[in-house]
Formats: sequence, structure tokens, C-alpha cells
Amino acid sequence: MTIKLITFDLDNTLWHTDPVILRAERIQWQSIITRCPVASSRLTPDNLQQLKLNIAQQHPELRHKLSLFRIEFLFQLFTQCGLNKGQARLFAQQVFADFLRARNQVELFPGTLAVLEKLQLDYQVIALSNGNSDLTTIGLDHLFQAHYHAENVAKPKPFADMFLAALDNAGVKANESFHIGDHPEQDVEAAKKLGFKTIWANVLGQEWPASANKADHEITHLDQLFDVLTKYR
Repeated sequence: MTIKLITFDLDNTLWHTDPVILRAERIQWQSIITRCPVASSRLTPDNLQQLKLNIAQQHPELRHKLSLFRIEFLFQLFTQCGLNKGQARLFAQQVFADFLRARNQVELFPGTLAVLEKLQLDYQVIALSNGNSDLTTIGLDHLFQAHYHAENVAKPKPFADMFLAALDNAGVKANESFHIGDHPEQDVEAAKKLGFKTIWANVLGQEWPASANKADHEITHLDQLFDVLTKYR
């Protein structure tokens, strides 16, 4: 079967996410205490963790909506520091903007840009991500015909929603598609269940969990993708 569609996970597939999030969290905290200095003395890591748990219980509909969840978290944080709701809502939006700006300052894995550009010649390419990265801000939106994420579909991976949205967008069948991602369950197993061919993007040198079904192929560098695709022409 000829492959017509390539779907990509983003975080830890096209770039290393952990250091990006750590930096964005530090910038977020600095943005919080700049606007509300009392937060540094009133809030502890335990307080903040409990606040997140409370929001997850109060607003289960936000658990997979990372941007909306974070904005609500910031809003409640500021109200706990004594700000009125109007000021708290304004500061929450401003701090989230600072966080998101830093969250989208990513360093692509070597060769990523060239791979994505070359894929345009022969395939439809769609991004599927549980994260809240913004391809337009990053500068990659022109290399994807769509980007499905937990903010614009009902359920995140490993649910089928994103995969089915991509198939519908591209007008192809699952067995005409490859999904590429780093997560054994959310990417590989979820896609395999729907009939996608799968590639485990093990760019970070992880160990495959014994409990997970293996991908059809494994790559440790994104330009190895083309060696795999030539087998399906």
C-alpha cells in the first residue's frame, strides 16, 4: 500500500521538550512575582500542586486542555494572593502569554527542517500533539497542512480523535498513513490500533517499555525516515 499521509507528534519528536518547559516555567514564575510580589511569600510548591489538583477536580473538562487549564490555574493563583477577579484575569492572561512565548522557543532536532521540507514533495503532512505548542510562532506552520491538538479536538492521544481528524482532512485510509512519535502508548500503540503504520522516533535514546507493542519501525534520527518510506513505494 502506497503511503500518502505522514502524521507527526511534536514534543520530543521534533524537538526536546523538557528543557523548554523548565525554562518556560521559570519565566512564568518570574512573570507572576513581577506582577504580584506577595506570591513569593504566600505560595509554596505544595500550595501550587494542591491548587492544580483542585482545578482538575473542579474543572474535569480542562484536564486535557493545557492552555485553558494553565490560564485557570494562574487566575486562581492570583485570586488566592488577594487580587480582585478582574485584575486576576488580566494578569493570568499576561503571564500565560509570557509562558507561551517561551514554550514556543524550541530548538529543532538536527535535520528536522530539511526532513519536513523534503516530505512536502510526496506526502501530506499533519501534526498531532497533546501539547500546546504553536507551529505559527515556531515558524513551521507552512510545513503542515493541519495541526490537531488537545485544544481543537475532543480528546487527546491515545484517544482516536486526532488520528481520525487527520485521516478525514487528508482523505486517506489508515493503512495509507504513517504516524511518527516518541510515546509508546500515546503515539505508537494508539496509531497501530487504528491501522496506521508506525515509527518510533527514539531521538532521545529511550528504552522501549516491555508492556508496549513495538512500532513497525524505529529511528534515532529523523533523516532515517526516508529509508523507511522507500519500502512503501
